[in-house]
Amino acid sequence: MAGHGSRDGPRTDQPPSKQRPRNFLDGFTNRSATATKKTRQQSSTASRESRSVTGSSAGVSVLDQYRYLQTQHQELMEKYNALKREHRALEDRHVRLKTENGNLKEAYEELQENYNSMLDSQKSFTAGKLLVYLKLKRREDKEALEKRNIIKNEACFNTFLEDVQMHESNPRIPKIVVECVTVVESSDKFMKSVGLYRVSGNHNTIQNLRYDINADSYKKLRRQKSPHEVCGILKLFLRELKEPLVSLWQLNRIIPGPSDMIHNRVLKVLELVNSLDDIRRETLQYLMKHIRKVVAVEDNEMDTLSLAMLMSSCIFNETLTDVCPERFETVSAVPRECIITMVDRYDEIFEK
Repeated sequence: MAGHGSRDGPRTDQPPSKQRPRNFLDGFTNRSATATKKTRQQSSTASRESRSVTGSSAGVSVLDQYRYLQTQHQELMEKYNALKREHRALEDRHVRLKTENGNLKEAYEELQENYNSMLDSQKSFTAGKLLVYLKLKRREDKEALEKRNIIKNEACFNTFLEDVQMHESNPRIPKIVVECVTVVESSDKFMKSVGLYRVSGNHNTIQNLRYDINADSYKKLRRQKSPHEVCGILKLFLRELKEPLVSLWQLNRIIPGPSDMIHNRVLKVLELVNSLDDIRRETLQYLMKHIRKVVAVEDNEMDTLSLAMLMSSCIFNETLTDVCPERFETVSAVPRECIITMVDRYDEIFEK
């Protein structure tokens, strides 16, 4: 019975079993379902692993492609920069060749003019006459030509202001003054040149321009590459006037000394300007307006005082010849202050 009791009583030494199948067929059915479930789980795990492997391999290929494209981009940028440098070099060479071409054209035109003048004169040049012609082409200075009686009466220089040819648009201003001022003001490079009107121009070039202007030819003046020769020819014209633009006699009559400039400076200068004839007054106004424009450009490093010292010796040119050195500083102070006042108080003096 003990054996029977042990069969019926609970068995604690074995773990509880899973749910038993209700019949014999259910046992085989559960076993096949469990096998199917395990197969599905294994296939899903394998697919996840394959996807992770495929994703990692795809990530590596994208990175390689990015690095390759970046390398290609750098190479293209280097080629672009090299082509850009070559383009700039070609542009610089083009500018140089263009400048040289312009210079050659000007030289050709000058040679053509000389050749035409030779044909017009109908001279048969022998060796001796050619040497004489070349000697004359060196353009001797004015004094030597006067001694040889070559220069007698000049049309523009060393003459009276009333005898000089006036400009077409303004018959009260000399043509040479308008031409010189126009050439200087029409170029920003000229207006910004350091030492404008202070730096001396080439003497030979100025003498050549002198002869051309006396012949009423301004072509070379308009083609000048430097402003200093243009300024030099303008200063030469003013200095060589037989009667200055403003005489010392007239200045001393209205403003006897520097002390008279302390009080009523503008009124004194205005009285001096109004005492001039129409040609001198309008020419002086035209020059002062030009000097104001020069002073307004900072790049040329020329202020009102510097230009007044330079232009006063040209406008009141008697200060250089008729004053002894001991009194030069005292006498030149009044013309200098007059120019400064005309420039600084231009509207009050000339525009009223």
